[in-house]
Amino acid sequence: MPGRYARLSTDEGKAEDHERLLSDAESSPEIQDRTKSWSLSSIVALWVVTFCFAGFVGAWIGIRQSKHSQSTQSTISKISQYSPIVDDVGVYFSTVRFNGSLMKENIFRQDASPEVDAAWESLGVNYRALVVPPEKAAKSNLLPDQVKVREKYGGGFVANVEGMHQLHCLNLLREGLYYNYDYYKAKGDGAWVNSDHVIRRHVSHCLDIIRQNLMCNVDIGVLGQVWVQFDDDDPFAYVDFNTKHTCRNFDQVREWAKEHQVPENVPDDFIQPPIDGDTIFDEMP
Repeated sequence: MPGRYARLSTDEGKAEDHERLLSDAESSPEIQDRTKSWSLSSIVALWVVTFCFAGFVGAWIGIRQSKHSQSTQSTISKISQYSPIVDDVGVYFSTVRFNGSLMKENIFRQDASPEVDAAWESLGVNYRALVVPPEKAAKSNLLPDQVKVREKYGGGFVANVEGMHQLHCLNLLREGLYYNYDYYKAKGDGAWVNSDHVIRRHVSHCLDIIRQNLMCNVDIGVLGQVWVQFDDDDPFAYVDFNTKHTCRNFDQVREWAKEHQVPENVPDDFIQPPIDGDTIFDEMP
C-alpha cells in the first residue's frame, strides 16, 4: 500500500523550521557566503584530486599494458621468426582447452564430404600467396633474389604464411587417409590432379613438414589420466587429452592472411623475371 502522509499543524511546522535553522546567526548572509565559498573550493579540490587520480590510474594501466606488450613481443621474437603479421595484427596468447575426444568426432574428423571440405576450407588451407613489402623482406628472412612482384604492380616479395601451409599439409594428409583416398582421387581437385608419383611425394612432404614443426614447437605440457568404466566392468585408466594450452590468436592471423592474398587473377607479367645474379636452382629445393 502507498504510504500515507499526515499534514503537520502550523505549530509543528514552526517547530521543525526552528530546529532546522537553529539560530538567526547561522542563517546570516555572512555565514551563507562563507558556506558557498567553502562548497565551491571543495568541489574544485575534489575535481583536481579526481583528475589526478584518474591520470595516475590511466598512466599505470598504460605502463602495465606497454610492459605486457613488450614482454609478449619479446617472447614472440624468441620463439618465432619475424613476420609482418606482428606489425599489423600483433600476437597475443589465450588459454584454450583442446577437444581430445577419441570416440566423439567433430566436423574436422568426419569422413570426406562437401561439409567436411567446407570446414577445412574455412581454416585457410587453400589461401593464395601474399606480398611482403620490400622494407620488411629482410626482417622476414626473405632473400633479395627471391621471387618478386613487378614494380608497376607495387613490388614486394611473394610469400605464404607458414601456419596456413602447415594446415594445408594436414588437410592433404586427411584427404590421403585410406577411407578418404578414393573420394578425393575420383574428385581430382587440387593436389589430386597430379600423377600418383607426385601425390605421394606431396603427401610425404607434408608429413615431414608437420613432423619438423611439432619437433620445433615441442609441447612440454603433460597429459593426466582419468578413470573410465563401461557397464559393470572394472574401472580402467585412460589418458585425458582434453588439456589446456596457451595458444596464439589464430583467427586474427588467418583473417590477416585472407585479406592479404594476391588477387585470384593477376596479369601475366605480374611476377618480375629473374635478373643477373639471382640464384636459379636446377632442381626443386
